[in-house]
Amino acid sequence: MRHSDFIALEKAISTSRLSTYRNHYTRNNENKLIENYMFNAKISENFYFLLQNLEVTLRNAIYDSYTNGGFAKDFFYIREQNTKKTYNREYHSYACWKMIGTVKYHLIRDGVVPTDGKIVSELNFGFWTTLLEENHYKTLMWRRIFKHVFPHYPHGHSVDADVDTVSIKVNAIRQFRNRIFHYEPIFNRPNLKQDRDNILEVIGWISPEMQRMSEIYDEFNDLIRKKRRIAKLLTGMRGRQKQRLEKNKEKRILKRK
Repeated sequence: MRHSDFIALEKAISTSRLSTYRNHYTRNNENKLIENYMFNAKISENFYFLLQNLEVTLRNAIYDSYTNGGFAKDFFYIREQNTKKTYNREYHSYACWKMIGTVKYHLIRDGVVPTDGKIVSELNFGFWTTLLEENHYKTLMWRRIFKHVFPHYPHGHSVDADVDTVSIKVNAIRQFRNRIFHYEPIFNRPNLKQDRDNILEVIGWISPEMQRMSEIYDEFNDLIRKKRRIAKLLTGMRGRQKQRLEKNKEKRILKRK
């Protein structure tokens, strides 16, 4: 890659943003810096697919298990049409109550009927992870539905302990997801493959079929190989540039003679 090409790319991306892709391999190595940027974009794209599968599978499993578990229909505050209804500690943690109320308010404001499906699809991943994190839901909900939501999890003797274990793993995935969705670098994470395996593992606890489908379309290993190919191509560009400069130098010398 010519230095002028790098300067143009740096201007397009921005110096400050591109600087976040520097590491000890990129000192005076513009090719490596661009390689990191390109690889980060492609590997993040692959994780979008896996994270989408996890989020959709998790939220549907929780909602289906909840609604089929004999709970009062207004437990999730979904069918209550009054978005200003006073917070009721018996039914909600305050954080979840606020998230559901906000979603319903926005739907009604936009003229959309707040059906169960609309509300469930609008609730973000943080809502579903909060359900796993908060002790409030353990006795009210998880002891009844945990084995239905995660039928393929290696259940122990205590549902509460199982919920804690799953919550820790899912919350770590949520933090990783937030880095990707905020366009932050992930290329330099030391255990990127483990991040991918954790997502697939949680999907498998809920639905082995969705796990297999995710594995079939997952391109993680292909992207690792492609990263090496990109490095060779960029290095080749630099080598060809050097050859052209040397040839031009030889021509100038011959002309002087």
